[in-house]
Amino acid sequence: MVPSISDMDIRPVSDLRNRFAEIADYVQGGHTVIFTRNGYGCMVTMSFETYKRLNNAVIDELNRVDSLCENDPRHYTRDESLEILKERRNARRKVHA
Repeated sequence: MVPSISDMDIRPVSDLRNRFAEIADYVQGGHTVIFTRNGYGCMVTMSFETYKRLNNAVIDELNRVDSLCENDPRHYTRDESLEILKERRNARRKVHA
């Protein structure tokens, strides 16, 4: 489950120092805390379990899309894409040399 806006709290970054234990308990409950510095967002804190869930979901989706592209002849494979990028990079280097 991806955290929703209702599961997030916005706090000044000084709360991280002054209320660490409270924040640690809060994020363990599945909440996410957005910290601000001078009124602007500067970091996000979440539980390790939430992070793993989000990270695994992203990796799973990237792998799914990668698999779809590799099995579709209309798309380049990963190796073909890397080779094209290397060729373009080398061509630019020759122009600027």
